[in-house]
Amino acid sequence: MGGAFAVPALTALLMDAVPAHRAGTASGLLNALRQTGGAMAVALFGALLAADGGGTGFSVPGMREALVTVGLLLCATTTLAAWLLPRDGRG
Repeated sequence: MGGAFAVPALTALLMDAVPAHRAGTASGLLNALRQTGGAMAVALFGALLAADGGGTGFSVPGMREALVTVGLLLCATTTLAAWLLPRDGRG
């Protein structure tokens, strides 16, 4: 659900950061990585949800693991972005 809010902002940020002659490459790379990340996320979290489900195809411990994993990845990504993204002084 958060992807619908994040992708337009990420696209605008990326397109603003690259020179005009590299816009096509940057856009293609962004879309390829977005698709790859989405496919990997579906596979990973589907496997976590089905882990130890007792044949029912769903497990509460798997759901907890999936949510903790997402939370840790979100914190790591936020920290990495805050550390790597340049500051331009516009506050």
